Amino acid sequence: MLTFVKQADLRIGHEYAFPTYSPYDDAPLAARVSVVSIDGGGKVTVQVVDPGPRPPARGWRAVHVKKSEQRQIKTRDIACPWSEWAERAASIGAEKKARIAEQRARHDEWDRERADRLAIDPGRALPKEYDEEVHFRSIDLEERSELTSAYITARNLGPYATPESIAPLLSDLPVMVLRDILAANKYREPVEPGSVAATFARAAWILDIARVALRETHDGRVLGEPPQPERVLNEVDLKFAEAVRVHIVAAGGALLLPPVPALPSWLDEPERAFLGTFGWLRLAVGDTNGRLLHSPGCSSVRSRPVLEADSIPWWQRALEIPERVCGRCGGPAVRDLVPLAGFVAAADVWNDRGRDRVEQWQQAAFQRLLAATASARAQALEPDITLAWRIVDAFAADPLGEEGWAAYATIVPTGWSHEELAGLTPSGREAARALVRERIVKLEALLPETERLLPLPKAADVQVLRQRHRHWKDRLRQSVPQLDRLLFTLPGAD
Repeated sequence: MLTFVKQADLRIGHEYAFPTYSPYDDAPLAARVSVVSIDGGGKVTVQVVDPGPRPPARGWRAVHVKKSEQRQIKTRDIACPWSEWAERAASIGAEKKARIAEQRARHDEWDRERADRLAIDPGRALPKEYDEEVHFRSIDLEERSELTSAYITARNLGPYATPESIAPLLSDLPVMVLRDILAANKYREPVEPGSVAATFARAAWILDIARVALRETHDGRVLGEPPQPERVLNEVDLKFAEAVRVHIVAAGGALLLPPVPALPSWLDEPERAFLGTFGWLRLAVGDTNGRLLHSPGCSSVRSRPVLEADSIPWWQRALEIPERVCGRCGGPAVRDLVPLAGFVAAADVWNDRGRDRVEQWQQAAFQRLLAATASARAQALEPDITLAWRIVDAFAADPLGEEGWAAYATIVPTGWSHEELAGLTPSGREAARALVRERIVKLEALLPETERLLPLPKAADVQVLRQRHRHWKDRLRQSVPQLDRLLFTLPGAD
């Protein structure tokens, strides 16, 4: 850095260095001048002995002088005695070059890091951390744009895939998480254990399905095969969801999941465990006028895209009899595929790191799935607790034993029921009739007052009970799966 001499140190007739140009990356230039007079007031008159190297014509703050020219300059514009100038200029030049080299090294390192941030490497070891602070939104958007192009290349989507159609898939997760998802093989081929390709295989598969399923084709058919939750979720997701909730509780908060009703005992224990945690997950239902439940991607139907189709909670579909679910497509499928891909990515990273901690992006991925569920319910004008929810919850919490079969036989006039009733004593048939009335009364108590019929008298005969049962079964057929089994439990039924 240049320093300057004081006026008191100047001597008439002595020679000094008068800087004429200071380049950004090299030694400064100076003219050799001789002091003619000391004028006072911080000024001095000098004569140019040697103008030195010529500065650039348009150099910033360049001073152009001629030999033998006299001019009045400020005292502080004189750098040092001429005898010291060569050494000082060389020192300043070396300092500038060192600084430029350091800046260039930092820039090159930044370029290398940025190139590595976006490099698709299936063999990359799973990073220890993905959380990072985004300082510049413009850089984040630029990196996501580059990943969009990388996605098209990695999946061989061809010239018809546009960045605009891919961008919604890559909008939420951290850039480095998305980079490693792209490195995973959507076909789940064998990969190196501990690599990002192994960790993100599920997420890559779901994201690729989402890319196709969220589009609307010209003939009204949804391409791809959106998966049912049973094909996607596993024990890792169950444990991860609990870990996130524990993590939030440890910070003094609480994460409330959408309510799921008590579930009947005819569902096996593992299924009830999953539904207890994820039963709120929304499943898209393919458009149809038939009685079967389809996925929007079913080849048997023409349906709206996944996000525009009707949806139901997973717990509701789980109660349906198998005969009502399409055997070709597997029935209603996961609606919110992109948030689900983020959730399983977070769960698999948590699992492969030893289940020891939850990063911010992982918590956000879970909450984003919850937010998508809330949005779907709002789209359907569905409240937190529906009528179907109340009916299932009430009867699942109050199951019947073998007496349920006798009550069921009382209101279902078939050859089997006649044989069942024939084996009962008169008091047994009366008990079955009373139980039927009790269960119907309990059902009607859950209904809105505007929909209730006249109260059943205690002595209501079997024909009246059958009519009332048939009325409610027809009324609730579309919203409450297996109403008879909820009312009477029917232990041991297939």
